[in-house]
Amino acid sequence: MGDGMNIMGLLAATDMAGPLWDIVISAGFFVSVAAFVVAIFGQPGQIKLSPQREAAIATGHTDRQTAFEKPFLRPIMWLLLVAAHRLAMPKTKDWIRRNLVAAGNPNYLTGEEFLALALLAGVLLAASLGTFHLLALGSFSLVAVAAGIGSGMGMMLVQLHLKASDRVRLISKRVPYALDLIALAMGAGATFTEAVRTVVREDTEDPFNAELKTVLAEIELGSTRRKALQNLSDRVPLDMLRAIVASVIQAEELGTPLSEVLHSQATLLRMQRSVRAENAAAVASVRILVPSLLILMSVILAVFSPMVLRAFRKGIF
Repeated sequence: MGDGMNIMGLLAATDMAGPLWDIVISAGFFVSVAAFVVAIFGQPGQIKLSPQREAAIATGHTDRQTAFEKPFLRPIMWLLLVAAHRLAMPKTKDWIRRNLVAAGNPNYLTGEEFLALALLAGVLLAASLGTFHLLALGSFSLVAVAAGIGSGMGMMLVQLHLKASDRVRLISKRVPYALDLIALAMGAGATFTEAVRTVVREDTEDPFNAELKTVLAEIELGSTRRKALQNLSDRVPLDMLRAIVASVIQAEELGTPLSEVLHSQATLLRMQRSVRAENAAAVASVRILVPSLLILMSVILAVFSPMVLRAFRKGIF
């Protein structure tokens, strides 16, 4: 009788431990979130817009369509923006800024603004995973929430990097042809600015033409051609573009005709592309050898396997 009472008491204690454990986890999660919020908002700081965004606002280009312009999301986005600004992640913010510039940044987002959007994606995914885990398994999971935040932010960062890489790749394909056109226009008597303006007028939606348009705008606003070209090489992370800018600057210092330099650089880029294509073709021919052998072996087995099986079963004759 005493053993039965002890077992029942142990079972009752076990049944009560489940809800108590859930309460302890929830309380710990609430305390952690509260401490995180206090750590973020309890520090002094100031949110600053990028020079590009300030220039866009000053010139009236404020018609961007992001979550910051949605009235019902504006309070949440402001809190997330403050949180993104307080987070001590200088390398990540610099990486985001460079990728935003390489991607064209049509909405004039700053690094903190994009990080706030990534936090929003992480919070939404974390809420979805946490709710699904609560409804499906009946318990709250910190692992699901953490995985949601990390996955949401990671997807935003990967999407930004892929967009920047695609745009840089398009620019790298366009550079040799643009240099040829600029060199031909300068050979016909046009100045560098007139030649670039002619190329930009051909297709204003082209990524490289958009960068050249920025170069023209900087020159028209009083910047030197050397500084505008250096800014171009800083915006677009391409080794070929850095080499071209360095050649142009050297040509200005030595007095070499700029059209000849641009034409020689375009020829060199085409030769390098031909060499890369030949190397890729050679590598592809080696890589395709293995699947070709596998296909050949499968065909041989399909054709001769009945004869081999018959030979093993009944003999050849």
